[in-house]
Amino acid sequence: MSETIKGVILDLDGTLVDTPQVIATITAGILTELGRPAPEEKIRPLVGRPLDGNFALLLGVPAEHADVATAIGMYKQRFGRYVMEHGPALLYPHVRTGLETLRDRGLALAIATSKVQEAAVKTVTATGIADLFDAVAGHDSVANGKPAPDLAEHAAGLLGLPPSACVGIGDGPGDMAMGRTAGLLNIAVTYGVGSAEELREAGADLVAESFAEAVALVVERLAGAAAVGTGEAR
Repeated sequence: MSETIKGVILDLDGTLVDTPQVIATITAGILTELGRPAPEEKIRPLVGRPLDGNFALLLGVPAEHADVATAIGMYKQRFGRYVMEHGPALLYPHVRTGLETLRDRGLALAIATSKVQEAAVKTVTATGIADLFDAVAGHDSVANGKPAPDLAEHAAGLLGLPPSACVGIGDGPGDMAMGRTAGLLNIAVTYGVGSAEELREAGADLVAESFAEAVALVVERLAGAAAVGTGEAR
């Protein structure tokens, strides 16, 4: 990545909002009601992927099957209610202050999530961070979602930037694969669904154990670039 960092593209579930466990629990309940029970250990690694593909896989039917549509409808209602009830309490520690730090450094911020656009906007609004983002890009914003590069490229475009001028922050292998192909500087966080090893294998350039650490890594890169630009670096 040779350009100066001007933007940050962030995943949502498992990166900004602490929802992987509730997603797995809600999904497990729906599968049981539909007669296709599955353990949460099987569901959790799928968090962060599109709902239609997840339910098709877990139900053992094609994505266009009526049961998939039924499951998605049940999920949207239950997850939406959970987010509205818990609001900003769903944010991981230091998320709002970290996002404010990035904005204070003059960076543009975008969400790139496997949630559909409507659900993504509702989530960032309910958790009280919508005011900090310049753009929100959902799975249905592009033809090919994660791990394809399309979503990162689209989010960068919404910021008026090339992907090479952006940092990506995410918690899943799909986030890292997307960012690597799109040309982002990839920062992985390990408190979501992916382990450090999985995230490195998928394309993480840097790994952080907390959101605050991820923000510090971005600020460090900015400081390094500024030093080079002024001839201070040796």
